[in-house]
Formats: sequence, C-alpha cells, structure tokens
Amino acid sequence: MSIKRKKYAEKCIDIHDIESSLDLVMNDSKGSPVAVMKDCSPAFYCVPADTYAAILEAVEVSEMRALNERVHQLGLKLFGDEDRWTSWMKKPALALNGQSPESVMGTKEGMQRVSDLLGKIVHGVIV
Repeated sequence: MSIKRKKYAEKCIDIHDIESSLDLVMNDSKGSPVAVMKDCSPAFYCVPADTYAAILEAVEVSEMRALNERVHQLGLKLFGDEDRWTSWMKKPALALNGQSPESVMGTKEGMQRVSDLLGKIVHGVIV
C-alpha cells in the first residue's frame, strides 16, 4: 500500500475488482473516499454521490462568499463608504431590469451581474 492511499482513503479496491465489488466497498466506506488501486498505487479515488454533492455545495458556497466579497470591495471603492454603497444596493437599477442590486445578489449569476454593472460604472459606461 502506498503512503498516498493511507493519506486520502481508508478503504481501497483493486482496479480489477471494480465491476464485482465497487458497490460493496463504497457502501462499506460510509461516505469516505475509496482508493482504486492499480499496481499497488492509487489510480483514482471514488466518493459516494452524497459526499460528492456535499463537496460541490461547499465549493459553490465558498465561491459565492468570495464573489460577494469582491463585489462589496468594488462597491466600497466606487462609492467611497458603506452608507452610500448600501443605499445604491437598495435602489432599482435599469441595467438589472428594474431590480435592486441587493435583490439579485442571492445567486452567483446575480452577483456576477452586479459585479459587471459596477465595472461598467467604474469605466464610465452609461447604464
């Protein structure tokens, strides 16, 4: 067994046994990664679908926090202070189909739209 397998997975399966035993090993792993071994080295890792979904959700939340922070910092830089930034966020914007920036910030796409709008304002584009 390799050191990597011990580091990333408690369970392992030989690549030649995937077809016959993968379901059993995955169920036995209780949500942990499973190392798929080839020639005594990990070829790749498998995780149960629920674990994978949780990983994707955590990545999405992290990306949204980072994007939200970038939008906030750009807004503060553009408007100069928190009060003016907050006031602008609450006002309807034609470029956002009459919605306030605050109302569209609940999704990644909405945050990107607000970021794009701020970028246009910074560069003097009429919106």
